[in-house]
Amino acid sequence: MTPIPKEEAYGIDVSHHNGKIDWEKVKRHHNPLFVYIKATEGSTYVDPQYENNITRASKAGFLFGSYHFFRMTSSAHSQFENFRQTVDVKKQKCIPMVDVERADNHSPKELQDSLNVFISLVKNHFGQAPMIYATNRSYNELLGKDYNKYHLYIGRYGDSAPVIPGKGTYSIWQYTEKGSLKGISKPVDKARFNKKYSIANILLSK
Repeated sequence: MTPIPKEEAYGIDVSHHNGKIDWEKVKRHHNPLFVYIKATEGSTYVDPQYENNITRASKAGFLFGSYHFFRMTSSAHSQFENFRQTVDVKKQKCIPMVDVERADNHSPKELQDSLNVFISLVKNHFGQAPMIYATNRSYNELLGKDYNKYHLYIGRYGDSAPVIPGKGTYSIWQYTEKGSLKGISKPVDKARFNKKYSIANILLSK
């Protein structure tokens, strides 16, 4: 069991599910280390709060990155185009992230083959490989040790840290989906760095 000190610094990830966010209030009262903002999903979906979140988070001075929710219902190339057209590289502070939680009735191998294409396209466009988000269960069942070379943002709620197969480890642990922050009216995901990593590890090189 790894207890989570209440005073420990953390980051957050958000989407339209969190409603309209008062970023200035979040900064003033909490000032999380980093923010990941949902941009896209699949080949056509764009989060309706993305532009507002990016604009206001940037104005408030946050270190932020954008993420894509990966689906097997469309090709890796079409999903990358959706992400590329939505996300302005010049505005990003942190490396991009890809959220991988489902295989949509495909095998893990088929998912991995498609994901590898997406990762390669993102790396070529941004200059750095994306971080991978997954729940602890979905990572171990769908991806596993072959992806330990990437920064991993792993969701496992409670006091027990994520368990990663092989020699790798997580970079960031999303330890709750029920965080309460002034400026965000709905519960928010909170995450903290593995002690081996820091914000410097996920900053996007310019």
